[in-house]
Amino acid sequence: MRTAEDLALLLHEPDTGAPLVDSTSLPRALAGAVVLQLVLDGRAHLADGGRWRGTRLVVDDRGRTGDHVLDLALERLPDDASPKSAIEKLQGRVRDPLMAGLVHDGALRLEERALLGIPRSPRYPAADRTRRDAVVARLRAVLVDGAAPSRDDAALVALVRAVKAEHELLDAPRRELRDRSKVVAEGEWAGEAVRRAIADVHAAVAAAAGAGAVAASS
Repeated sequence: MRTAEDLALLLHEPDTGAPLVDSTSLPRALAGAVVLQLVLDGRAHLADGGRWRGTRLVVDDRGRTGDHVLDLALERLPDDASPKSAIEKLQGRVRDPLMAGLVHDGALRLEERALLGIPRSPRYPAADRTRRDAVVARLRAVLVDGAAPSRDDAALVALVRAVKAEHELLDAPRRELRDRSKVVAEGEWAGEAVRRAIADVHAAVAAAAGAGAVAASS
């Protein structure tokens, strides 16, 4: 679950605990991270469904992983779905357990909120910034300093890029960050199968987040 947990830390402002992206993009980005983790861990694979069906996410192994969020995803996903529909299937289910796990591990603290006695979405300020700072440093090395990314770095960059959050995390010109994140997201840093998985999940997150934003505004 490292990629999804790292993304959850990145997409919340450490001082206030507020999300750095909108309420439609955040859960879909985290769901996309879970889907991508299943592929990278060999629990699922992406297959060509032909002209009419497009890329398909096929679940290969539903055995217990030992991680609550991954196990929940494996229970809920159908045997065969588009990456976008898989993300939509999970987007309402993964954020809360992810955040609860990070609170339990001491990286975040839960801050309950209410307005006139009506509960509002909780905030998750940092309790210990060590892990988040390390993840930001990895992103800076790849996106600003030009370091070659690991497989996990490339996956994380693609997910951050999908919700257009590079400039929220790094102090560098926005266009330069977008250009570099595109190179990383599309690069073959760990072989063609990983490149394809990263590219397909990136596209699915971006499409799902965009569709969710349109639905929320209509």
